[in-house]
Amino acid sequence: MKKSYIYNSAKQVILLAILAVVMSSCEKFLDVRPKSEIPVTLHFNRESGYLDQLTGVYTKMCGTNMYGQEMTFGLMEVLAQNYDLNTNNTSYYYAAQYDYEEAVTKAKKDAMWTDTYNCIANLNVLLENIKKADTTIFTGNNYRVIRGEALGLRAFLHFDMLRIFASSYASNPSAPGIPYVTEYAPKITPQTTVAQTMDLIISDLEESANLLKADSLFASATPYNHSIRRSYFNYFAAELTLARAYLYKGDKQKALEHAEVIITESELTTNSALFWTHYTSLESTYEYEVNRLYTTEHVFQLRINNLDDIVKYYFTSSSGTGSLTPSDAKADVIYEKTSKGYGNDYRMIKCFQYDGANKYFSKFWQYENGPHNNVFPLLRKTEAYYIAAEALKDTDKARAISLLNAVREHRKLGDFPLPETLTADEVNTEIFKEYRKEFLGEGQLFFYYKRLNRPVIEGAGIPANDNIYVIPMPDNEVEFGQRQ
Repeated sequence: MKKSYIYNSAKQVILLAILAVVMSSCEKFLDVRPKSEIPVTLHFNRESGYLDQLTGVYTKMCGTNMYGQEMTFGLMEVLAQNYDLNTNNTSYYYAAQYDYEEAVTKAKKDAMWTDTYNCIANLNVLLENIKKADTTIFTGNNYRVIRGEALGLRAFLHFDMLRIFASSYASNPSAPGIPYVTEYAPKITPQTTVAQTMDLIISDLEESANLLKADSLFASATPYNHSIRRSYFNYFAAELTLARAYLYKGDKQKALEHAEVIITESELTTNSALFWTHYTSLESTYEYEVNRLYTTEHVFQLRINNLDDIVKYYFTSSSGTGSLTPSDAKADVIYEKTSKGYGNDYRMIKCFQYDGANKYFSKFWQYENGPHNNVFPLLRKTEAYYIAAEALKDTDKARAISLLNAVREHRKLGDFPLPETLTADEVNTEIFKEYRKEFLGEGQLFFYYKRLNRPVIEGAGIPANDNIYVIPMPDNEVEFGQRQ
């Protein structure tokens, strides 16, 4: 088949050699065509085979073509205009102009597609085999957890492909979506509409959430289990992704329902799996201890073991003209330092530092022996507060404001609470500001603009529409798949 990274007619499974690392490792990756192939019957006749398969997918996700760069602080953040790029920045200057056919930008977006569908293919291999597996080979609740994880990841990855390569639901739910691939077979998966794709995503996530009720992050009161399970697609990740998906679809009531699951867990006074980051870990006098990423609030994160090697070439003096950072003036606007006097916001004062003569965005800086190294957030609990606030702003404005203030209090803005007199439109404006502050460098703001089909992206020189919001699929997808 011409698109071998999605489909393959081989009868041997594309698998890793057995990994000698824990599941959280991102040092090696699973490829669809390894040098040595292990027959299905040998690989999937033991629990470790399924765990290895998941490890390979997570490791692929850590790569720079995916969440280790382009789908987070790289291409997706550049499109949101949050950086001030040097005109000699050959990696991203044309992307910031939305020139998707320029060679470097085209290579980046094509690689995102290829590697993501590679992960989906390997998840489908796992799912096809676990359906017919002897459940006695699994320990404890691992059959349900592994299957739930794979289903949730499949939906999570398809959702990001939809958010990147298709029209938003708000723009045109009947527009061509993406192929929702649910089997590993030598055939082309038809392209569904945006609405149909959303229904498939939600269906997988609902099943995932049900299975992952057996997840230790949800079922155990042990803090150790809570910490470990953040690095895997877990029960709360399924619930928060459902909230995100329903909001994208415009179903605020269902979005609120799933966001409340996260908020309820967050507000537990003991044994919460998602507790607020304590101010002492933000005000430490030792820079290597400062928890700039609010790791205790992560719902789903990746462990990227070479993160220092990646970020130093974009956020330190080593980056030269290729740096990715907001200027002081832009940071001032984002964090409302001058206009509102919010200069003590942790998200600003802890995430911009000098390296040599220049100041850089330091949110992802890595420190020797730092306790928060090699972690990158994909889902944060604060998003649930923003989703709930958006869902409630027209029906329970007081609670919507209260939810926003809860986040602001933990970002050292407790002395500046949002007033209850705000209108619904003003609440919406504050939600936008919070997305911009909270997720700077994480690739989420572009999706916020797109979900609402906003006509203006702050800092862009041209009006926003589907010419900007819909990144073209790879040429061979269009040519061989008859996709639009």
